[in-house]
Amino acid sequence: MLTSLRTHGPVLLALLAVVAIAFGQLVTTPMWNSLDSQIVYDAHQLSLDPSSMFDHLGFYFSQPLLQLAFLAEYHFFGLNTSGYLVVNLAMHGFNSFMVYMLVNMLFPRRSMAILASILFALAVGSYGRVFMTIHQLESLLLAGLHLLVLYFFIRNDFRREGRVLSPLFLLGLALFLLTGLTKAASFSLVGCLVAYKAFFYRHRASRAIISPDILVFIVASVLFYLGQHKWGYQNPTIFEHSAGESQFSLLSFKNIFRYLNLMFFPMQQSPLLDTAPLWVVWVFHARVVVRVCLTLSIVSYSFFGFVFGSRAIRFFIAWTYITLLPFTSHTASGEWLNLSHLYLTSLGFCVILAAGASGTNALLKKRRWRSLAPYLVPVFFAAISLGVAWKLDAKNKAIASQPEAVELRAELVRSCQQRPVRILDSH
Repeated sequence: MLTSLRTHGPVLLALLAVVAIAFGQLVTTPMWNSLDSQIVYDAHQLSLDPSSMFDHLGFYFSQPLLQLAFLAEYHFFGLNTSGYLVVNLAMHGFNSFMVYMLVNMLFPRRSMAILASILFALAVGSYGRVFMTIHQLESLLLAGLHLLVLYFFIRNDFRREGRVLSPLFLLGLALFLLTGLTKAASFSLVGCLVAYKAFFYRHRASRAIISPDILVFIVASVLFYLGQHKWGYQNPTIFEHSAGESQFSLLSFKNIFRYLNLMFFPMQQSPLLDTAPLWVVWVFHARVVVRVCLTLSIVSYSFFGFVFGSRAIRFFIAWTYITLLPFTSHTASGEWLNLSHLYLTSLGFCVILAAGASGTNALLKKRRWRSLAPYLVPVFFAAISLGVAWKLDAKNKAIASQPEAVELRAELVRSCQQRPVRILDSH
């Protein structure tokens, strides 16, 4: 335990420092989102009667685990928006550390795991949108549980040959049950576990992909799905009702590649273009050609990565597609993509960038300073990520200064200061 702490503890502290330096300015943005205002008000109401969380009440509270998280934040921070955003960044720092632990376990090069985790910490592929609002704690919390479950599951496979009665497996299962108390992403997580079995498990003691430990997770996910469908908060797919099944499937398939394009080329029709430099506007107008070329490159890399790549590369390619699937139908008519949905998916992108840079560096090891040239690619994407995140934050600050946002905050203060209505017994 102490050895692991000495080995990995400095990495955790370094990643938290990277997140704080890169995105610390985000916590100074006042509340501007009406959904955040409603969440804080719901947390205020919940603080008066915590038992109401079991009634699944509230505008955005989907399950009791998230309700407890927002209730705890309200207890410590009240109406101070900065506190909520600090928690978001701290959660992201922890998730980045779990990326390091996971990649370090699957790849032989620790330096590559550190690079992948730094890229993830700098929001490469997801561009920081998920840190900027209070309600995105749900995505961060779900991602953290997702990574923890995967880590303990694989750790149990490495150390205990996948036994279902080992402490590592039971801990992973308990964390998996907690993921069932957030959004319906259990099947996505099971898909990642099956992908791991497909690429790694044949090298373990047994060759069966659907092994007892996987079966336990599948049964648990089915039970949670049935329970959520009957008692949980239902957030329907946001698609036009006029769209038929074939159009629905076609748009969902198309959105897979539109999201993957967005990781490389984070440009959509946005008011941000009005203040962007002229060359950015030109690049945006050339987006059709750029996206066609990117899509062909993504398909090509995915195919050859599966055929010629290492087991770990195959797993992370599969991870990229599997974690994206739950979000491909959550957009109206395919017109706008939510960068927050790329949060978990971007892990695969960061690992592939880190693997490419580290591998090429090893090939050029005898070329001295030229061996550092491959790292220019991840540095380029890190710079883009920070630029996009800071631009989005500047836009949010501008919105927060508008009279509507000022009134939103004032109304929240008035609502939370009102004394609760109590029904008094008559004598």
